[in-house]
Amino acid sequence: MRILNDQPSSNLAVVTASQKIKRKLVGAAAIMICASALLTVPAPVSAASHGPSAWAEDDTYEAFRNGLIPDMVWGNFQDKITRAELSGVIVRLYERLTDSKAAAAVSNPFKDTKDADVLKAFALGIIGGTGAGKFSPDAAVTREQLAVMLYNTLVKAGLKDATNGDKAAAFTDSSSIASWAAEAVSKLAGSGIMQGANTKNGLQFQPKASVTREQIFVLANRISNDLGPLYVESEYDLLDAVERRDQRIIIKDSRTKKIYDEAVRINNEILKPDMTEVDKELAIHDYIVLHTAYDYDNYLKDTIPDDSYSAYGVLFKGTAVCQGYAYAAHLMLELAGIDSIIVTGTANGGGHAWNKVNIDGDYYNLDVTWDDPVPDEEGRLVYAYFNVTDEQLAKDHEWEMDSFPYAAATAANYYESKGLVVRSAEEMKARVSAAIASRAETVSFRADYEGSVQSDLREVIFSGGSVSRYSYSYNGTVYEVTLEYRS
Repeated sequence: MRILNDQPSSNLAVVTASQKIKRKLVGAAAIMICASALLTVPAPVSAASHGPSAWAEDDTYEAFRNGLIPDMVWGNFQDKITRAELSGVIVRLYERLTDSKAAAAVSNPFKDTKDADVLKAFALGIIGGTGAGKFSPDAAVTREQLAVMLYNTLVKAGLKDATNGDKAAAFTDSSSIASWAAEAVSKLAGSGIMQGANTKNGLQFQPKASVTREQIFVLANRISNDLGPLYVESEYDLLDAVERRDQRIIIKDSRTKKIYDEAVRINNEILKPDMTEVDKELAIHDYIVLHTAYDYDNYLKDTIPDDSYSAYGVLFKGTAVCQGYAYAAHLMLELAGIDSIIVTGTANGGGHAWNKVNIDGDYYNLDVTWDDPVPDEEGRLVYAYFNVTDEQLAKDHEWEMDSFPYAAATAANYYESKGLVVRSAEEMKARVSAAIASRAETVSFRADYEGSVQSDLREVIFSGGSVSRYSYSYNGTVYEVTLEYRS
């Protein structure tokens, strides 16, 4: 996806497809509860139905793409899953959770199967037989058998702590749960991974009930997504993965690995342990602005390279367009522990991207691109779009406001927090007069009042007679004034 942008100081106007990216953290508990709900009472389906049920479709296809479903088990999604079929899914879930391959079995303890996945699962210590040297590969899996196999998989994958939940359930049919399954049921129920069904006789686990293929596919996919490592194949994947700070990231793409490693290196260099959230955000903002130039020449020639749409352009080449700025900011902010959402919309009529950040529990808009002057001015820092409200941003930006958290706080706005806001002509004149009296070379402020700020500025500068020349730049309501004095 590419998002072209305009720059306020250049009055660029670019047409682009409107596409929105929203990234929000999803808690582990929420996902596991959703997964467990699938293992209560399955919804009725038509006997003629051969595809996944509507509720299972997305997870089922994702599970297949992620290699969790053996080819021979694909199809007949509402059928009861057999013990051999479940072994195939369990082995693949183990491999994805551990990023390792299950070794082939060296011996076969069963008389009734030579299934390679059954033997791998047995060698891992995930499954056992049904007695008398048998595995009963074609028997339907019961819920208590599933609980044992699933619990063993998590333990063998080093995820036993994931089963230490506090959602203990008192099942009215607990006496029906086999002793060999009691611990697994208790652990998975307590962590919310498996739950019971509400019946007229109370909450029941229904240990002897069977489960369907699609229920297993969905459960395996959600456990993999929530508890397993995050497999990153592209920069787009990485932007999602860094939001899941409790999970390990495995990056399969070399270019994306370079982006990630460089973002980590820079953060380690510019961020200090005692920094507040806004301090970290400011350091990241300043680094990007000082080390990046908007790719204006390529924009004019319509030859913007792919790297300029990427965090790669910011981190390695020092040139980017708004998408690259927003991607780099998102990556560095999330790695610093600051929640970020990439927002796309328009600015002054052109397609644009920026970030929405959560600082100390409140949301703000952060547009790093529009704080970077065009043409680039080495060493210059502007904060006109550092943590502004929706109301302030909406003066020159448009986006689907209802699709994003509302930003109304002002405490972390740069000019508010630094006491650089003037709310009347008198306040502005007093600030500039004080700067002139001390012969300061520059003075910055944000003007929040009705009237002609430029006229008021000229009046106060020329009233004293000590200023020989002045210049100013402004970005919306933020003014930076440069003063030169008579000798």
